[in-house]
Amino acid sequence: MVYVLSVATVLTAILSVLDSLFTGEPITRGDIATDFVEMLVLSAAMVASVVVVERLRGLETTTADMRAELEDAANAGRAWRAQSEHLFQGLSTAVATQFNAWGLSQAEAEIAALILKGAALKDIAALRRTSEATIRQQAQSIYRKSGLGNRSELAAYFLEDLFDVAGSQISMQNISEPTH
Repeated sequence: MVYVLSVATVLTAILSVLDSLFTGEPITRGDIATDFVEMLVLSAAMVASVVVVERLRGLETTTADMRAELEDAANAGRAWRAQSEHLFQGLSTAVATQFNAWGLSQAEAEIAALILKGAALKDIAALRRTSEATIRQQAQSIYRKSGLGNRSELAAYFLEDLFDVAGSQISMQNISEPTH
């Protein structure tokens, strides 16, 4: 703001001198003060306009860069999904096979799949148009039939070995009690 006022003051002084030189009219102190204030306001508005325009240009550039980065990330995600589609299909088949081995009903298998995707029980109930209590009972049946205790164990059952692909040497079997 100080910068804007400084530039406006200099421009106002220059314009006041030029005005008195070109008009050739006698200038009173009141005229000088009035002209100075008018030109100061005008100069400040012009400088402020330039600053605003420059900031907008910067924001437009930033926005364009962010859009390009977002599009690149979306394209990379689509490429990864396309590349991994056969793996997803194999995983889906393996999960369905395990659900069958556990003896889950069709409804339980659908609920288990939604739980694996991270859906909350109340959201599953709304999606299936039933009560949350019913979904909670079906979830307990899933855990009982699978021999697992909860949502985390269900997810871990299917996900644990996937991370070995990433080169991790850590396995749930290698985890021991913490030492004190």
